[in-house]
Amino acid sequence: MAGALILVVAEVDSMRDLFEEIESLPMVREVRMLAGFYDIMVIAESDKLSEIMDTLIEKIRSIDGVGETATHIFIE
Repeated sequence: MAGALILVVAEVDSMRDLFEEIESLPMVREVRMLAGFYDIMVIAESDKLSEIMDTLIEKIRSIDGVGETATHIFIE
């Protein structure tokens, strides 16, 4: 099983909508709102790392209101 922690910076007034849209993605296992530099924490899991990267690149980054992302791949 491959997994990643994806941290998201939300644009102003978009955190709630982003949270709900990200939460509905199929490989997303957990989503939390944060206080700090990052606004949303996402844990994504799949059998293939490439599917997680597709989720990040094609889905999360393309959602209106996403500013920056930082992805950390689980190694163990």
